[in-house]
Parts: sequence; C-alpha cells; structure tokens
Amino acid sequence: MNQKTKGNLIYASKILIPLIIIIGLFLGGISAGIITFEPPKVISYGEVTATLVIDFGDGTTYSNVLTVDNSTVFDFLLEADKKGDITVKTTYSEQMGGYEIESITYQGSEYVHGKDYRWWWLFYINGQFATDSADKVYVQNDDLIEWKFESF
Repeated sequence: MNQKTKGNLIYASKILIPLIIIIGLFLGGISAGIITFEPPKVISYGEVTATLVIDFGDGTTYSNVLTVDNSTVFDFLLEADKKGDITVKTTYSEQMGGYEIESITYQGSEYVHGKDYRWWWLFYINGQFATDSADKVYVQNDDLIEWKFESF
C-alpha cells in the first residue's frame, strides 16, 4: 500500500468512525424514547375545562363539559364517575404502565373492555388517537376528549 492510499484511508476513518458513532447514538436515542419528534407535553395546573364524549358503540353517547383541577384524560373520566353520570371500573396495568378501563356503565348497561376479546375502550384527543395511557395524557382548555368502545 503506498503512502497516498494509507493517508486517504486514515483521513476517511477519522471522518467515518465518528459519523457512524453519531448516527448510532441518534438511532439509539430514538428507539429508547430519549429523542422524540412529538411536541412536548404541556401540563396545565389549576382548573381545566374540556368536553368529554363517550361513544358506547351502539348508538348511545354521553357528553358533558367538565372542569377538573387535575388535567389528565383519566381525571376527566373519573370526574364524570364522581358526578354519578357513569360508573367506571379500572385496573392498573404494569405492562402498560398506566390504567386500563375495565368497563363503563351508563344508563344501566355495562360496556366491558375485552368483551369477546374484541371490544376495547380507546380514547382520542381533538380527533387524534392517543398512544399513551389516559393517566399520562394531559388535557388543555377547550380540548375534546372522546372515549370510544370499539371492536376489532
């Protein structure tokens, strides 16, 4: 190997090795959730007013504008339960790292999560499907929270 080829190889390795390390760290940060392209979660302190809509999947709906001191989607669902409008049964899921809705009872009918292994309680914020558990998603004033009993 001549001197010029050896020099080019050393020069290329000084550039490529750090570049490969930087790309690896970047991709590792994305997969670990350290680097994200989602907007930051804003936590509202004090009272938050939002609309809660529950679609039971059979044409039955519940809707109410609620004001809650805490500001997660889960807090709004619990507020409707506390008012006596609905009855909510929940469990904490270690696997999900948050609360799951077991069932919501409204007007004497109980809508059970996982019924026939195909019905699920899912929620949306301003029309966007939520990818986190309800106790981790914060609500802003005038948001629309929609719970839907959906079949897959």
